[in-house]
Amino acid sequence: MAPVIKWLVNLANRWVVWIFRKRNVGVAIVVACCPVLVAIVSGNISVEASGILGAVDAFKFSTSGGAEDVVQTVIAWAMLAGVAIGIGLTVHAYCKESQEADTKRVIVVELRGLIDTSDHPLIETIPKSLSGRKVDALVDVRQLLTGPTPNVTSALLEISHMQRNLRQVRGDTARAHVQVVAGGIMPVPLLFYAGALLDDEGHVLLMDWERASKRWMPLAEPDDGTRFVVSGAQNARENKAVVLAISASYRVDMPGIEMTFPGVPVVHMERQELSVNSIWSEDTQIQLTNQFLQMLGVLVNDGVDLVHLVLAAPASLTIRFGMAYDGRNMPTLRCYQWNRGQIPPYEWSVQMPARQHDAAAYLPTPTPEAIAD
Repeated sequence: MAPVIKWLVNLANRWVVWIFRKRNVGVAIVVACCPVLVAIVSGNISVEASGILGAVDAFKFSTSGGAEDVVQTVIAWAMLAGVAIGIGLTVHAYCKESQEADTKRVIVVELRGLIDTSDHPLIETIPKSLSGRKVDALVDVRQLLTGPTPNVTSALLEISHMQRNLRQVRGDTARAHVQVVAGGIMPVPLLFYAGALLDDEGHVLLMDWERASKRWMPLAEPDDGTRFVVSGAQNARENKAVVLAISASYRVDMPGIEMTFPGVPVVHMERQELSVNSIWSEDTQIQLTNQFLQMLGVLVNDGVDLVHLVLAAPASLTIRFGMAYDGRNMPTLRCYQWNRGQIPPYEWSVQMPARQHDAAAYLPTPTPEAIAD
C-alpha cells in the first residue's frame, strides 16, 4: 500500500502545482475573448465598411438574428479591444521574462566524485520554474579519487576552488538575482565540506540522485514526520572528544565505530524507519538538520572540543548538514569516510575549517595498533 499512497501523494502535489501555476494574463484575456468573437461571427454577422477608404467605420456589424446592431457592434469592439490588450500584455510579459532571463543566473553545481553522471548532467534537469541563464559549475574529482590510494588532499583543493568559480560566474550580478542549484555523488566527507563552502552562497536549492531510476530529482515530497531518536547523549558530558554517529538512511557501522574510536563515547542519532533512498522531502531534511544543530549545541555546552562525525545519509542531506555547520561557534568537526573491510573501517576523515580562510585537512585514521603504541 505504501507505494500506492506515495504515488497518490505525488499526483496530488502535481495537481496543486498545476492549479497554482503562474499564468499569463494576456493569454487568458485572448482565450476569453476569442470564443465570443467566434460566436458573433457564426451568427450570420456581416461587416460593412464605410468612410474614407473603409477606415472610419471599418467594423460596423449587422445581423439578421434580431439583435440591435449597436449591441453587436459594442460587443465586437469590446472583444477586439480585449484581444488587442491581451496580445499587448503577452508581448510585454514575454519581453519582461526575456529581460529577467538575461539578468538572472542559475548556477548549477554538480559534484562528481564516485560515479559518472555525465549522461545525465544536473544542469539539464533543474526545475523549469527557475528562470535565468543557466551556468554549469561542475566540480569533477573522480580521477583524483579512483584507485587504491585516492588523492583526497588534491580533491579538497579542487573543491575549495568552487567559491572562487562561483564568484567569477556571478560577476556583477546582484545576489538576489542568483540561484544556486547543487547536488552530487561524492564521499561523505567531501560532500559535507562542499556544503560548508556553499553556505556562503545564499539560498541553495538541493537535488539528489535517484539511484533506482538513475536521474536527478528535486526534494518535492511532503514531510514524512520522521525524526532522529537520540541515545548516549549523557556519555558526552565531561569529555573533550565524542563520536557523533548519525543514521539517516541506513544504520552506521557500530562495531566499526568501536574499532576505530576505542574508548571514545558515542552519541547516536537514528532516524525512525530507516530506509535507503527515502528522504525526498526538503521539510524533513530541514527538521533533521535542526536536530543536528541542536545536538552540536548540546555538545558545546557539555565542553566537547572535537566531534568525530560518522554519517550515513543521502548526499543532499550531507550537503545540507555541511551548510549548517559553523566552525567558528561549534566544536572542531572531523567527518569520516567508511570503507567495508578496511582496518579501521572509518579509514580517513576531513577536518572542517574553523574559520573562513582556513583550509580543510585530510587526516588518515590511525590503526588500532598505532593507537595502542
